[in-house]
Amino acid sequence: MKRPNENESENVEFWIKDDILFCKFNQTDCHISVDTAKTYILKIEKLTKGQPLPFLIDARDFTGNFSPNAAKTLAKSTIIKAMTLHAFVVNTLHNKFLVASYSRIYLKNPNVQIFESFDDALAACIESKNKLYANPN
Repeated sequence: MKRPNENESENVEFWIKDDILFCKFNQTDCHISVDTAKTYILKIEKLTKGQPLPFLIDARDFTGNFSPNAAKTLAKSTIIKAMTLHAFVVNTLHNKFLVASYSRIYLKNPNVQIFESFDDALAACIESKNKLYANPN
């Protein structure tokens, strides 16, 4: 099996701040392959140390897409499924449909929310984080 290349994820930046996992697409037009999805999962696992966190994905201006197998790979990932909230920030109808389709077809997670405002998505992540720490079980 081919090991994902760390350089395949240069188009996306991941970081944690205040117990929220952030994701920002740096290149608007990219195709996410299975290998790229695996690289993202490895980075997320390394950053989070396997702990579920609220996940804020800034997909504004993203015009790329996922291969169906990449979407399945992401959706089946234990760490992706464990996130307490998937808060997507979008600013185009294309992005809204892409996220809604991914969520409905692959992720099948009730903890997905789509926002047009970064501040609203961040507020939802903070609320999710506060609920997690208030009830750790």
